Amino acid sequence: MNTLLSLTAIILVSFGTSFESSRQATIVAVEKEVQAAYPEAHVTSAYTSTMIRNKLLKRDGTKVFSVEEALADAVSKGCKNVIIQPTHMMYGLEYNEMKELAAPYESKFEKVVYGEPLMATTEDISLVLKALADANPLAKKQALVLMGHGTEYFSNFLYAATDYQAKLEGYPNIFVGTVEAFPACEDVIALVKAAKYKSVVLTPLMLVAGDHANNDMAGDEDDSWKTQFTKAGFKVDTLIKGLGEYPEIRKIYVEHVATALAALKGEEKKD
Repeated sequence: MNTLLSLTAIILVSFGTSFESSRQATIVAVEKEVQAAYPEAHVTSAYTSTMIRNKLLKRDGTKVFSVEEALADAVSKGCKNVIIQPTHMMYGLEYNEMKELAAPYESKFEKVVYGEPLMATTEDISLVLKALADANPLAKKQALVLMGHGTEYFSNFLYAATDYQAKLEGYPNIFVGTVEAFPACEDVIALVKAAKYKSVVLTPLMLVAGDHANNDMAGDEDDSWKTQFTKAGFKVDTLIKGLGEYPEIRKIYVEHVATALAALKGEEKKD
């Protein structure tokens, strides 16, 4: 038995989603892969959204921990160490909130390590782009448009940077925008049009395919991305598939847990 792992809790922190099929295919799938990689550890999930936790409990009878509840549970199970691994895209407001919620519990453990978000480095972004490009072959003059959430936090630059990196890495047909920040849908439309693409596939750059993917991206309302791209003259297809559904992207989360575990041991993780 690995004594360190048996005394370690791995808490996967997500915003959460009430779209059950996507939740199972993404958040739960990531949790299962982390548990499979570290069977001796105590692996659990926590959602930062109180509304989603309450909805899942009332509608489905599904109890999901808050960050504080997950940490209290780890204490009750005798865990001495904790890895708090976010499923967030970036170091943004959600990541900061996660750390603020966990801070009062740090003194209850010998060591607490915070894992990296999905797109923490240019290497991570490369892996995400490759996973999406490999899984979604496109026709000639067809673009893959990735719809991220966007944030008012300064780290929102990551979306434009990812678009730029896609072009540098040989994916001229991948474009990145956000629902709530920059680049906005109209910005992406202008770039796709300038690049002479006639057809687009819209898909979320989010862990889950929840409300934003189903409504803001693929809905029939006037302000949905599908409607806006259609009105701009594009042939539009939508792919309602969260990032957590891609095996190669789930692998990134498992690797980030491995990096956090190495930090817990006081080691530098070897490739």
